Amino acid sequence: MIVAIVANTAWNLQNFRRGLVSAILEEGHRVLLLAPDGPERDRLKTTGAVFIALRHLRRKGLNPLRDLALLNELLGIYRQQKVDVALHFTIKPVIYGSLATRLAGVRNISTLTGLGYTFLSGNWSNRMVRIMYRTVLRWAEVVLFHNPDDCQLFLDGGLVTEAQSGVVAGSGLRLEDYPLKPYSEAIPGRFLFVARLLTDKGIREYVAGARVAKAVNPALSFHILGPLDPYNPAGISAEELENWVAEGVIFYDGVAADVRPHLARASVVVLPSYREGCPRVLLEGGAIGRPLLATDVPGCRAVVTDSYNGFLVPPRDAEALAFVMLKMSMLPTGDLEQMGLRARTVVEERFDMRMVNGDYLYVLAH
Repeated sequence: MIVAIVANTAWNLQNFRRGLVSAILEEGHRVLLLAPDGPERDRLKTTGAVFIALRHLRRKGLNPLRDLALLNELLGIYRQQKVDVALHFTIKPVIYGSLATRLAGVRNISTLTGLGYTFLSGNWSNRMVRIMYRTVLRWAEVVLFHNPDDCQLFLDGGLVTEAQSGVVAGSGLRLEDYPLKPYSEAIPGRFLFVARLLTDKGIREYVAGARVAKAVNPALSFHILGPLDPYNPAGISAEELENWVAEGVIFYDGVAADVRPHLARASVVVLPSYREGCPRVLLEGGAIGRPLLATDVPGCRAVVTDSYNGFLVPPRDAEALAFVMLKMSMLPTGDLEQMGLRARTVVEERFDMRMVNGDYLYVLAH
């Protein structure tokens, strides 16, 4: 079988699909990786898959001429390479890949990894994407979601049917890469936010909550780890970030290729996002044994159970976030340690990459 895996960046394939690529190759199938060219290309080739650079795929914006060129490019590849089944990830590959598979007579398995800015906004692009999803997803053999809330939203909106839809636990986590770290390595009172610096990740609420909590207990420290994304409509500016640091309310730890040492030093891992697909940082933080603090929104509540492996707070509520950060800072170390151990168990039982890959292999075989 020839399997094409399509995403909007080579970075996405390397960081979220590499394990799936290996699992499919181990089954004896040929794998084609389709994405815009990127520095991850050579690392992806070491899997044994074939990388094909997409010239017409752009992450952002709707451009009818360019998107038509992307459709033609995908159609040409599917026909020329005699693809049997295509796995589409992220918005544009799902939309235009679904059209291409329809025209080429190729099996279509599409995954909605998260709804993001498009579904959080109420603008014309939101309405346009919903119309496009409704049109193209009816041709998909299977449509997978990363959490039950997103699946139900599409069912309620008539965008998919129950017969074709299902839920997988994100891309899963390779647990051997995230060994449990003793809670004694955590620095007391150290909170860590890990994400791209976007409004819809709740970064402004995190900073506002940190400001309140730090006024009550100056010994607490609040850290941010992750890149700026200036081309994203929800991105914060470098100036705003610099002002927070200058104010003394947060520490900016920059960008790290390996987040595990940062997670290990944190006493609590925080993600006050407005909506997620399957938030990887919560899986990573939980896997190494850190208690989690997140918002009660799709994606986050699939990982965090309130008062069990962490706490949930309402979204967009800096005061509630500050209150719970202060509450967690006053809990006995043993209580936080037990929350972290339960967080590890949740990841082991529900988010092991082998389970996720098994789900995809089952779909491919049936």
